[in-house]
Amino acid sequence: MISAGCYDKWIEIDVDDIRSNLEQVRSCLQEDVRLIAVIKANAYGQGAPEVARTLYQQGVEFFAVSYLSEALALRKCGLKASILLLTPLTNPEQMQEAIENFITPSITSLAEAEMINIISRSLNRFATVHLKIDTGLGRFGLDINQAVQCCQVLKRNSNIYIEGIYTHMAEGAARNSRYTKKQFRRFMEVVTYLQERGYRIPIKHCANSAVLLNYPPMQLNAVRVGTLLSGEHPVGRTNRRLELRNPYRFKCRIISLKTVEKGGYLGYQRSYRLKKTAQIAVLPVGYRDGVALAVNNKASGFIDLLKILIKTVLYYFNFPRVQIKVIYQDRHYPIRGKVFMQMCLVEFPADLDVQVGDEVEVPIRKTLASSNVLRLYVREGQAGKKDNASYVSYISEEEYHG
Repeated sequence: MISAGCYDKWIEIDVDDIRSNLEQVRSCLQEDVRLIAVIKANAYGQGAPEVARTLYQQGVEFFAVSYLSEALALRKCGLKASILLLTPLTNPEQMQEAIENFITPSITSLAEAEMINIISRSLNRFATVHLKIDTGLGRFGLDINQAVQCCQVLKRNSNIYIEGIYTHMAEGAARNSRYTKKQFRRFMEVVTYLQERGYRIPIKHCANSAVLLNYPPMQLNAVRVGTLLSGEHPVGRTNRRLELRNPYRFKCRIISLKTVEKGGYLGYQRSYRLKKTAQIAVLPVGYRDGVALAVNNKASGFIDLLKILIKTVLYYFNFPRVQIKVIYQDRHYPIRGKVFMQMCLVEFPADLDVQVGDEVEVPIRKTLASSNVLRLYVREGQAGKKDNASYVSYISEEEYHG
């Protein structure tokens, strides 16, 4: 049994919240629609092995990840359910690993169809595939003619089963629905075209989290959901809001505490000057762990550019509403000065009763948190209070990544 007391920083994942989010997602599914749980990027930072185990125990039998390494790690941890790869396999060695470990590749080109045909024959092993159709995202996938060619190649091998066909929507949460509907029409045209030529593919899926909430008729007979299961709604417009819980808490302990007088400087380049005497706490988390890690995105228009400029100026002058704040005893306190690689500074009032070793919650985006940080999985204790939570399991990152 591992407790947080041994560590200066850790991530708590509430197993009961994951189960609750699953039930919320299931409440959206139409009859006979299969759930494909997307647990890419280490289950959105929550730890893929334990999240997969939790969902599997609740009856989820189909998972999806981006890369072969993720799928192999799940097999190593004992997951027996179906696993779909959402990105192409680029060489015969990868394809052989997928086949030997009962992992379902996505076929996104004729070359991949030829490759799995050859390798499946040489191994004399059964293989299941899904066809990926590009209907307008522009990333990878087949057009209507390539889909027919791939089916012709794959059907020459009786060991290959075309289990599914899918596409990915570009604007599922956009206010304007025209492009999403256009993509859906394109996808169904491909499905119909293949059916007319004798290729009847049982599993059809195009709905991600956003499409699930906004376009119920597009559920077909399977949906791919990841964001909602992780406890977040998709960014943008959604016609339906679920009662989601955030299972994720990044916590750490104060490792140093000192009083700094009014006018004192904090951080490299003296990046912040105190306006009043305060207690300055050092936390063992920094930009290596995902604190204040900015992602530069090009503005899509003048209004977007204006918002970015305003936010940058407000952040520079420490405007309260754009400050990064930690949570201590249910109250918020600001991070001051430039964030260090593995540490940051927090300003507490001079008269606050705060001690070295006290727990602090830090707002770190799930997918940016370092994979080296311990994940602890908790459920409510017998008293039914989070304060009495018991640690139920731990999957090390070494075990997950091999």
